[in-house]
Amino acid sequence: MRILTFDIEDWWAYDYYKIGDKRDWLPRIDNYLDETLDLLDERNTKATFFILGKLAKDWPKVVTRITSRGHHIGCHSFSHKFWNNSTPKEVAEDTHKALDIIENITGKKVDAYRAPAFSVTEKNSWILSILAENGIEYDCSIFPSTRSYGGFPSYKTKLPSVIHINGTLIKEFPVVTASILGREVAYSGGGYFRMFPYWKIRSLVQENEYVMTYFHIKDFDKDQIRTYRSFEGESAISRYFKKYYGLKGNFSKFCKVVNNFDFISVEQADKMINWAQQPRIIL
Repeated sequence: MRILTFDIEDWWAYDYYKIGDKRDWLPRIDNYLDETLDLLDERNTKATFFILGKLAKDWPKVVTRITSRGHHIGCHSFSHKFWNNSTPKEVAEDTHKALDIIENITGKKVDAYRAPAFSVTEKNSWILSILAENGIEYDCSIFPSTRSYGGFPSYKTKLPSVIHINGTLIKEFPVVTASILGREVAYSGGGYFRMFPYWKIRSLVQENEYVMTYFHIKDFDKDQIRTYRSFEGESAISRYFKKYYGLKGNFSKFCKVVNNFDFISVEQADKMINWAQQPRIIL
């Protein structure tokens, strides 16, 4: 089971972080979205697109372009704030605001969620019960290894699972990791996908029965303005490497993996899984 997902935040991010002149970057990322949607149409593939509430508010046509192709829509929060030091009230208000905006555009209930930076951790797993109370059936926020700003290394399975927490249930689709040189590393999205050569990614996708991908349109934009800046204690050089390494050939690499393998959305995966036989996790 190979699941294709995207975190759709980039139009907002380019504006917010002032990544160049809108007249330059807007045609590029619009084009990458259209090429991606065309590729998925050609492959008769549906994906899940996690939409940032701020983007839906400011760029609603991006959302309608995706929904018009029949893809599954999820929520990526409203604010894109990492939830490491959040309060229940803050998460609840942010979630409700994002869902309201996205659902008003799509006309459908949003039933899937991914936290910014996979920032659902051991310390704030209570977020999952807030999501369930807001009608979220599927969560894709758990990164079962250590990582910056998030990570849940104590999570007990790398497979789709049912989480019991605070009297609620939610179906979890964690990011998949692979053991490389003794370390658990993700390979199926973001900077990790850019860093690995295609032959290695293809091998890992072939070896694993369950794969959860996560792509950003910005990670395809090889012509974006590049800046050196540190972030929350991370050196500028390290941050630069993580953000930009492998950009030049990343879109063609993405096209290869989509053409070489069959992918489905989170919504389609849910219908294929016998949840009674999946791991049950009590948090």
